[in-house]
Amino acid sequence: MDKKYYATKLGQIAYAGKEGKPLIVFLNVFGTMDTEQNFAKVIARLPKEYGIFAPDYLNTGFSGKSNAQYSLTTEADELAAIINGFNAAKVIIVAHSVGGVYAFQMQAKIKNLHALIFIEPTTREIILDPPKEKSYLDHDKETADTDQFIHDKIFALFSDRKANDFWQTTLANEARFDEQSEQELASAIEEDGFWQSSKKLDGKVPVTIFTEAYRQKEYERSEYNNQNTKIIPLGTFHYIQWEYPEEIAQEIISASAD
Repeated sequence: MDKKYYATKLGQIAYAGKEGKPLIVFLNVFGTMDTEQNFAKVIARLPKEYGIFAPDYLNTGFSGKSNAQYSLTTEADELAAIINGFNAAKVIIVAHSVGGVYAFQMQAKIKNLHALIFIEPTTREIILDPPKEKSYLDHDKETADTDQFIHDKIFALFSDRKANDFWQTTLANEARFDEQSEQELASAIEEDGFWQSSKKLDGKVPVTIFTEAYRQKEYERSEYNNQNTKIIPLGTFHYIQWEYPEEIAQEIISASAD
């Protein structure tokens, strides 16, 4: 898919996309990864007729630097407006990590939202009061050298050609942004009202959460859990979509058929 660009009042948002039905929206982890590449193994397993919208956040990926002070919520509003502009009859959001917070903030604003599928979405608890259980502490030790850990996982789970492309794109994107961009990004997260809120997902659409088994209870007590939530333990590290793309793709296909 070719990269396209959408000018917003906050800055230029880059995205990979194609027309089709239903519209599958992919929301990324924070960092320099390109959203399309992060979800490439899932996208490759979806029917060709599906539409795709995979944006990079401001100050990340292929998107531009922010040109105004913003928060995660105000950026989510801009993304929701872009999505609604496609006039899709059915929208499914697939959100990884902090993408879950974006999805949480925009879920009431998306027209024809049909399902939410989360991959270890960021919880208030993990940011404000991280669990002290041994499983969490052991996991932190295993992934202490994050860049090297991610590099090794990419080269273990993608073909050599795709791994090289993925990693080189990530490094090139990282080089595009300066310290001010990083500060703007950090501020957008820290100053967002999501963290002080007690609001939970309203349960109007089906919710699926893919998570490593050790985090299951965290999600059971989280803002993402309600009477319409299904939690699926799967994977051995945060990027479950790299290990189990077939299972996630099948969940998208199943949700789209309901």
